[in-house]
Amino acid sequence: MAAVFAVGALGALCFGGLGLLVGSRARRMETVTGLMNVVMMPMFVLSGVFFSADRFPQVLQPLIRVLPLTALNDAMRAVVLEGAHLRAEAAPLAILALWTVLSFLAGLRLFRWS
Repeated sequence: MAAVFAVGALGALCFGGLGLLVGSRARRMETVTGLMNVVMMPMFVLSGVFFSADRFPQVLQPLIRVLPLTALNDAMRAVVLEGAHLRAEAAPLAILALWTVLSFLAGLRLFRWS
C-alpha cells in the first residue's frame, strides 16, 4: 500500500511540474488548454494507457520509455499487479524523478507574474 502511494505521489509531483512548465509559457487561460493537449496527447497515445506501447516501431521505443506517463504506468502496474517493491522499479521511478526536477526547475525559472 505504501508503494502505491509513493508511486502515485511521485507521479502527481511530476505532472504538477509539467503543468507548471506549460502554464508558465501561456499568456491566456485558453492557451494553456491547447498547450496541455500538445504535451499530453502524444503521451496518451504512446505510453501504453490505451494499448501496449510495445506495438510501436522499435525506433520509437527509446523515446517511449523516457516519457513520464510510460514510467508512471510501468511502475504503477508493477507495484499493483505484481506486488513489486520500489527497489525493483528504480528505472521508472528515476525517470519520473528526473522529469519532476527538470520540469519544476524550468517552470519556476520561466514563470512570470503578469
